[in-house]
Amino acid sequence: MSETIDFKQIKGIFRRRYQIFLISFFVILVAGGIIAIVWPPSYVSTSVILIENQKIPQEYVQSTITSFVEERLAGITQEVMSRSRLMEIINEFGLYQDMREKYTSEEIIEEMRENIHFEPRTEPVIDRRTGRATEATIYFTLSFEGKDPVKVQKVANVLASLYLQLNLKSREERASSTTEFLKEELERLQGEMDSYEEKISSFKAQHIGELPEYSASNLQALNQLDTQLERLGAQMNSLEERKILLEGQLAVTDPLMPIQTSDGKSMMNPGDRLKYLRMELISMGSRLSKDHPDYIRLKEEIEELEKHSGSAGSYTEAVKRLEALKTELAEAKGQMGDKHPEVVRLKTEIEELSKQIDEGVLSKASEKDGSMMPDNPSYINLMTQINSTDNEISNLEKQKKILEAQVNDYKKMIANAPVIEKEYNKLMLENAMAKQKYTELSSKYNSAEVAQGMERSDSAEKFRIIDPAQLPEKPDSPNRIAILLISLVLALGAGTGVAAVIENLDDSVKSQEALQRLTGVPVLSVINRIDTDDDRHGKRKKKVVWAVAVVLVFIIGAIAFHNLVMPVEVFEAKLERKLNKL
Repeated sequence: MSETIDFKQIKGIFRRRYQIFLISFFVILVAGGIIAIVWPPSYVSTSVILIENQKIPQEYVQSTITSFVEERLAGITQEVMSRSRLMEIINEFGLYQDMREKYTSEEIIEEMRENIHFEPRTEPVIDRRTGRATEATIYFTLSFEGKDPVKVQKVANVLASLYLQLNLKSREERASSTTEFLKEELERLQGEMDSYEEKISSFKAQHIGELPEYSASNLQALNQLDTQLERLGAQMNSLEERKILLEGQLAVTDPLMPIQTSDGKSMMNPGDRLKYLRMELISMGSRLSKDHPDYIRLKEEIEELEKHSGSAGSYTEAVKRLEALKTELAEAKGQMGDKHPEVVRLKTEIEELSKQIDEGVLSKASEKDGSMMPDNPSYINLMTQINSTDNEISNLEKQKKILEAQVNDYKKMIANAPVIEKEYNKLMLENAMAKQKYTELSSKYNSAEVAQGMERSDSAEKFRIIDPAQLPEKPDSPNRIAILLISLVLALGAGTGVAAVIENLDDSVKSQEALQRLTGVPVLSVINRIDTDDDRHGKRKKKVVWAVAVVLVFIIGAIAFHNLVMPVEVFEAKLERKLNKL
């Protein structure tokens, strides 16, 4: 019973409010149709760009471009979307002429940025660097939206060309910058190695003989020098002993040969004769006065000999004689007493001899009467051997000093070797590291040059347009059917809503139940509406008007569908094919 009542209520509401419902419905529907017709069309042209990997396997040529495609695409997109690039395209194709008088250049550029659509398309691939499955950009689409389909196509193709050019330029610049950087590093390392070579050469020249490679030879040379010093020491000791022996022989050899008389008798040589006469003069002076004829004669003979021999007296012989006289005096005193003439004579001779020694009558330089040229061959031979021995000793001493100096030098070099070796090894290690870096960097530089050549050729990774932008045959927006459908839904909703609001605001009694609830008195009878001739005539007119309106709406919709969506004959052909398939 409640359902019948509800249906009656709805029927009553519709009967009372159908006019306002139809008015609202057609107003919204017509407005939507007008919008769908008046809204200017917008065309979209799209280019599909494929990202091709390098043709040469990376096992043979390793690219110097280490960034991911997504990073480069982001950088290229930013450059394409820059103000200067977009303004060039806008001015070249005369875009947004209707906006130039009302909007600023920044707003126009922002509008163009909104009309450019970049969409990367990813696929699951295996990353060669990590060996893991990851999402990689295989291709991307680049679209441009505008009112003129011809300009839209051209701009889309220009944008695609820009992406290709900027990608190629970016890769070449990166490859070139890598090569230039490696080249500069190689030049720097070459200079560093040259510097180390100069330091090493200078270090070797400055510390020659102290370097590690000389340690063994230095020790060997030091041992040889020690052996030579020992040998020199033995030779010098032998020569010293020989000299002592020769000097002993010389001491007992008379430098002058005995004089032979005509009768074959040997005479004392002038030196020995002089020595003898001097001692005799001293002895005679102790017995005789200086005025005695024998004393004067002896003294004159001594002076004559001194003139010829050039000797002023033997100091050594006088001292020896003095010591002998003192011994003889002591013995004489013990045997004869102090006043014995022999004791007095010895005292007088000792006093005279001591006086001559103190007064310097006898010269120390006149020992052995050296002023007299020796003529004894044995003496001369001994002197020659002694002089030769002295020369040999002197030469050996010079050699010893030289060897000792060399020994000190080698000891100093051996002592300095650890410090020098540390510094030398440090220089060699730094030089070796620089050479190793140079070798590694040289290999990288060669690889970078090959990679740069690959980038300049057609073998590197590149962007390729596999589907260039086409001339759009129909607008991409607005979707006029969607607008019409939305308008239809909005019209139905608006009509229903307006009718419901007016119905709720109307407080009049519309049914017997409402009258009974309002008065509290039972309703005995209900009289239906009685239509007059005028009412029936008005209803017929309204039906005709509604029929005409429906026909007009159908005709306008068909015309709009034919012009905006597709021709009617095309729609009929498509519909016929679908029906045939069914």
